[in-house]
Amino acid sequence: MHYTLFKNATLIDGNGGEPKYSVSVLTEGNLIKEISDKAIHFSNPDIVIDCKGNTLMPGLIDGHMHLGLVEIEVANLSRRNAPGLMAARMFKNMREALDQGYTSARDLGGADIGFKQAQESGIMKGPKLQICGSAIAQTGGHGDDRLASETRPYTEPYLGFRSTLADGVPEVLRTARENVRRGADFLKVMVGGGCASPAKGPDTSQYTLAELQAVVDVADSVGTYVAAHAYSNKSMVLSAKAGIRTIEHGNLMTPETARLLAEKGAYHVPTQITYEIVIEKSRDLISKFIYDKFVSVNESGYEAIRNAMAAGVSVAGGSDLTGENTQYASAAVSYQAKTQGALKAITSFTKINAEMMGILSETGTIEEGKRADILVVKGNPVENIDLFKNHLENLLIIMQEGGIHKNIIS
Repeated sequence: MHYTLFKNATLIDGNGGEPKYSVSVLTEGNLIKEISDKAIHFSNPDIVIDCKGNTLMPGLIDGHMHLGLVEIEVANLSRRNAPGLMAARMFKNMREALDQGYTSARDLGGADIGFKQAQESGIMKGPKLQICGSAIAQTGGHGDDRLASETRPYTEPYLGFRSTLADGVPEVLRTARENVRRGADFLKVMVGGGCASPAKGPDTSQYTLAELQAVVDVADSVGTYVAAHAYSNKSMVLSAKAGIRTIEHGNLMTPETARLLAEKGAYHVPTQITYEIVIEKSRDLISKFIYDKFVSVNESGYEAIRNAMAAGVSVAGGSDLTGENTQYASAAVSYQAKTQGALKAITSFTKINAEMMGILSETGTIEEGKRADILVVKGNPVENIDLFKNHLENLLIIMQEGGIHKNIIS
């Protein structure tokens, strides 16, 4: 068995409490064996790491990412990237996500079961993945990339960001079941418009209650849940009434809608970094139509987080970045902290995301018996949450399941 001893660490355990100082953590194989506020005396550990007061915390979890959004302009990606090239670019994104401290992640439409298997078998480095396979979308909705001028039939892309069009309860049932057959861990449905497609804007709603309930029925039958792409209040209300578990984005959420989500036990998964980075970095790389949609929901997204918190909704978090902007993904914590504060944002990207994904018994906090998914961060992110904006310098150690992926501590 392989043992690693961390000593002299400032501990943020992911449970939301204040940091603890001069802590030692011992890992045994892929698990956390012991945590102590005193020196741990263990004979002959394989590796001893003096954290020198830097912060030890759980590995980050990305609650909403897309390995397959390999370019800033996401419409028609499969026309520009042959399957082999698309797969190569997606595996590159997977490796870079781990480089940024994400030891686990949810892919919200694009990755197939092969990406999970490649990571689990050790063929490729990356976060431990959960996938939904192909997003379920209605004709003309978010996920249908055809322009109004086109008459061609829609074809589901083989890789990249993928949607399958399904209209009416029978088609929705068949599509949901097919995703489960292909190895989906959960299901995703487009319940409203969005920012990155040629479809109508975020303030719209898609699908009927009966269609949404059909997706939930399929998920319930195999012991999993449904995630809803939803910005507008109507789309969120329909999702909650249908029994959908996670509301992705949710930027236009009112206090009344937040109270309904709390009553139904739904999670809110903000993706604030994606709007901020598009506005900061990508104005000249996307169409004005899509850029304006990003601007229109940015500030309301922070208000939605405030409404969710006030109502008692569990707030998770995701990056949702595309193309070259994925290099900024570790900063998702920093942007969400603008509303939540540093500790709550860290908790969203560790414990709450793990709870939402059903893996809290395995990871998400620094506790004995859990997976050794560990970061050592330079300094103290509670005092300076913007440390996550420079992962190259400030993520000193990345450990995933007991194996050291990165170590630049000196």
